[in-house]
Order: sequence, then structure tokens, then C-alpha cells
Amino acid sequence: MDLDKSDNIKIALIGCGNWGKNIARNLSEMNALSCIYDPHSNIAKKISNDLGLPNKSLKEIFSNKGIDGIVIASSADTHIDIAKQALLNNKDVLIEKPFCLSLSDAKNISDLAEEKNKVLMAGHLLNYHNAFIKMKNLIDQDKVGSIKNIRAHRLALGLVRQNESVVYDLAAHDISMILSITKILPTNLQVQSIHHNSNLGPDAISVKLSFNEKVTALINCDWMCPYKEHRFSVIGTKGSLIFDDTRDWSNKLTFNPSIINEDNTINFYPLEKIKVNENEPLKNELREFINSIQTRQNPLTDHKEALKVQTVMEMIDKKLG
Repeated sequence: MDLDKSDNIKIALIGCGNWGKNIARNLSEMNALSCIYDPHSNIAKKISNDLGLPNKSLKEIFSNKGIDGIVIASSADTHIDIAKQALLNNKDVLIEKPFCLSLSDAKNISDLAEEKNKVLMAGHLLNYHNAFIKMKNLIDQDKVGSIKNIRAHRLALGLVRQNESVVYDLAAHDISMILSITKILPTNLQVQSIHHNSNLGPDAISVKLSFNEKVTALINCDWMCPYKEHRFSVIGTKGSLIFDDTRDWSNKLTFNPSIINEDNTINFYPLEKIKVNENEPLKNELREFINSIQTRQNPLTDHKEALKVQTVMEMIDKKLG
């Protein structure tokens, strides 16, 4: 399949806000965008005019048999109801992060997708980033040796959302990446949080996840931080891989072969730059969705993967009380 052509797959986009407009652009470039919907008429009108595509009602989208799939990029609190209606009308569905706002909702639509034999995918974007894909390949090739610790820092001074906490807005990315590497759920976790602005939960969190075989992961997420940091590191017995998404492509992925010895001395070695081919992760994510519609194969971040991420987010919520 031509990577920029959809082979007549037609997709409707629900939600055309800051992230939705990027989805609209990519789907349009892939000749896959059939129509859009946004509850804000001025946004819908602009996107419709810019791309020369119709702005439809939800009812028209659900009932249109010519639409193969639906991408949901509306506010998080609308995801469950829209996804249910889409699946009940036999549409394949991609839900942008966060998948749902509760584990029970996630289980409900997961079960419905199984019952209807439909594709249900979560937009856990960084799984489609070439730097993270390369990182995982190197881990599989034993580049870092036995994994000891994973560290994720996602900090910025950004939008304080009123429909979801920082757990669902930011930490969802890192939880998905961590589980992609560990391939198991944590056995225990500890949480610290800061609450200042959001009515629904914390504005900043620090989470320690403990896994089998003495592997740990540390997550720090904050949307009130005055500086930006998007860094994901995997530390092992042979060194560390560092994925820094704030850097240019020639420096996004590096390997630090320095290791801590059993006597707590450290052997230092020069940092190694890892070559990564530039890509747009969102385009790769949407290609994965289209390919799953065509082949009926499960996408990388399918609803089963989404349930695991949702499970950890629910574990965090319970610790927060």
C-alpha cells in the first residue's frame, strides 16, 4: 500500500480542536478524510472550508454506510458515548488519548468491539515515534543489558484541562511506553501529587512503579512546570538509552554506556548518538489505523493495550483517593 494513500478507506473525524486539526491535515493528505464534526460551529466551518470537506452531524456520520472508520478527538469526557455509538453502528474506531476516563468505561467499549468484531484503537502516539521504535529494537538486541529502571519526565507550562487530570493528559503517554517495554503490569506503585488548578485531579504527579524481577519505573508529569522536558530513559546493566523529544532528530536518541559497578564505582564512557529516521508519529498512527481497517489485524495500540494503560491509571487514581 502507498503509505500516503488509503485505498478508498473513508474516515470521519469527530473533534477538530488543537490536536484534531493535525489529524484532519494528515487524513486529508492521505486522501482518507470523508467528513468532520465539531460542536463548535466556527471551528467546524474553518476546517471544512480549509479542506473542502463536508461538516456532518453525529447522526449523519453514524448512519453513513460509506464511512469505514471514525477518529474521536473530542474532549475526553465525550469519548465513551461517541465510541459506543460508533461501534453500535459498525464503525472501526480510533480514540485519541485518553482512551477513557475510567477502567469500567474502557472495559465496556472493549467488550463491545469484541462483540461487533470491530477495530478499536487507542491513540498512544509515542509508540509510533521512530525514536521510541528504535529504542525498543535496541533493547531487544540487548543494548542496555538487563533493565533496572525506566524514567519518564513530561513537564511543561501548558493547558490545564478541566475534563481530565494530568494523569490522563500526560502520564498516559509514558505509561503506554513503559508497559510496551516491561510487557507486564506493575505489582505495586507509590504516588505523590500536587493539586492547584484542576478540579478533577492533580496538576503534577510523581509515580514509582514496581515490576517483577526488581525493575522499577519513575514517572514525573506536570503541566505547571516553567520549562519543557520530554525525556524517556531506560537504564540497564550495560548503559542507558535516552529519548529526548525536545531535541532535533540527530540528537533525539542517545546511548550512555556508563555503568554503576557492584562496588558503586562508575565507569564513564563517551555518549553515543543513535541515528533515527525522521517521521511524523501521528501520520504513522493513522496509517496503522487504516491498515487495521483494511487487513482486520489488531493495531499495535489496540483496545487490549489501552485496557492495560487504563488499569495503571486507575491504580494511580485509587492511590490519590
